Amino acid sequence: PVDLSRMLQQVASEFEPQFAEKGLTCALDLPPAMEYDCDPDKLARVFDNLLRNACHYSTAGTAVSIAATVGQDAIMLTFANSGATIPEEKLGRIFEQFFRLDSSRTSATGGAGLGLAIAKEIIELHEGSIQVTSAEESILFTVRLPGAYQKFV
Repeated sequence: PVDLSRMLQQVASEFEPQFAEKGLTCALDLPPAMEYDCDPDKLARVFDNLLRNACHYSTAGTAVSIAATVGQDAIMLTFANSGATIPEEKLGRIFEQFFRLDSSRTSATGGAGLGLAIAKEIIELHEGSIQVTSAEESILFTVRLPGAYQKFV
């Protein structure tokens, strides 16, 4: 079992210098603790990939927000940022290997186009799902992690 609240706080704090360079802030809306049975290294990689993308694609001077909603049978995590609206035709391909929103970026100027494909694979290995929506210059990733949530006692 891993405390996802603590993990998200830690991953977000690691991005503070990169966010500061772009004038971004990170707002967390998490329960005090969320114990979840998972592969912590793999889930940390998912969160890292989502925050890395938010850092690259956010409008300067805005906030990246991470929130969690805990239900009886799942934890819902949202990662939201302000940035250029992703066109519908690109939303459908965003989790494909080697797909880049900005085709002018290469592996020399950005990632290899694997981050979101890897994130999706990891979430699916946890029997969860990941989705993205974009409208009105905002991007929202929603991660659903199934299973019983347990509070730390």
